[in-house]
Parts: sequence; structure tokens; C-alpha cells
Amino acid sequence: MHHNLDVMHIEKNICDNIVSTLLNIDHKSKDNLKARRGIEYLGIRKKLWPQRRGESGRIYLPPACFNMSKEAKNFFYETLENVKFPNGYASNISRCVQKHKTLTGLKSHDYQVLMQHLLPIALRGNVDDKVISILIELSTIFRVLCGKTLHVHELDLIEAKVARVLCCLEKIFLPAFFTIMVHLIVHLVHEARVAGPVLYRWMYSTER
Repeated sequence: MHHNLDVMHIEKNICDNIVSTLLNIDHKSKDNLKARRGIEYLGIRKKLWPQRRGESGRIYLPPACFNMSKEAKNFFYETLENVKFPNGYASNISRCVQKHKTLTGLKSHDYQVLMQHLLPIALRGNVDDKVISILIELSTIFRVLCGKTLHVHELDLIEAKVARVLCCLEKIFLPAFFTIMVHLIVHLVHEARVAGPVLYRWMYSTER
């Protein structure tokens, strides 16, 4: 039971981290002044350190490779507003897009659909290529782990891919992005190998 909840909530929290950071959602983004001061304190990635500009000394945060333009954000929200699913496949995710362009009310299963299917579509062409390519690989990892069938040789490949993807994410996002939930991805492949497909053990149906 504990493992089933972990799979759901790991995916939910990682997807929430990604979406909130890319869209720079207030109070949820892992890219903020505190995070930038953190890397300055560590003495790494100097190009992203906070800067004081003008006579007022206003703090400016240089853009990172994962920052989205206003147009890219609008395209992302429009994609979610217009997406259609077969009856019973997912909730009405378009209702979670508010008029002032933010996301609220997403459930665990909404994040699964977002992580595994919508992110690669909504972000393609709107984020730096190296960012979208790694996020697509992360999406593929979760899609394989949540599949109806699992093949041992495929799990071996996925396990190696997880380690590489996490290393690439560390080169893209700031240290504040890497909560304990992000780290726990490395254990999911081993648990799937021991306990079998996640599909038959998760709690989505029970929570509904």
C-alpha cells in the first residue's frame, strides 16, 4: 500500500515541480530569488546569480534555459484548455486553467496524464531543445513504469536511463528543484521489478 501511494505522489510532485517552475507560478516555482541566492552561496552557475540594476538597486534574475516566454506560456495554457479525452479517460483538465493564466485544482491522475502525455506536446517548440528532450525522456520513463505489461530487459534499460536523466536535470534546474520526491525516481524501477506492474497496485480507483 505504501508503495502504491509513492508511485502516484512521486509522479504528481515531480510534474508539479516541473510545471510550476517552467510557468513560474508564484509560491510554487523552484526558480525564485531564494533559489538564485542559494546557487550564489554555493558559488556555482554564476550567470544565474541575482543582479542589482539601476539606481534603485532593483534585483534582476537572469533568464535560465528552462524559463518560458509569455507567448510560450500562453500556448501551454491554450493546449490544456483545448485538450479533449475519451469519456472516462481523464477529468476535464481544461477547467483547471484559470482566466488569469494559472493552474489550480489538478488531481493526482490529472498530473499523471499531464506528465505522460500532455507535457511533450504542450512544451515542444516552446522550451529550449535540451530541456524538452530530457522532459520527454522522463515522460517515457513514467509511461513505461505505468504500462500494463513490463519486460525485464526493458526495465534494465529504463533503470540506466533514470540515472542519466536525473544527472541531466541537475544540469538544467536549480538545486532547489530536487526535493526528496525527485530523488525517489531511482527506486521505482527496482520496485516494479520486484512487485510487478504498478497498474495493478496503485490507488487511483480507490481514491475515486
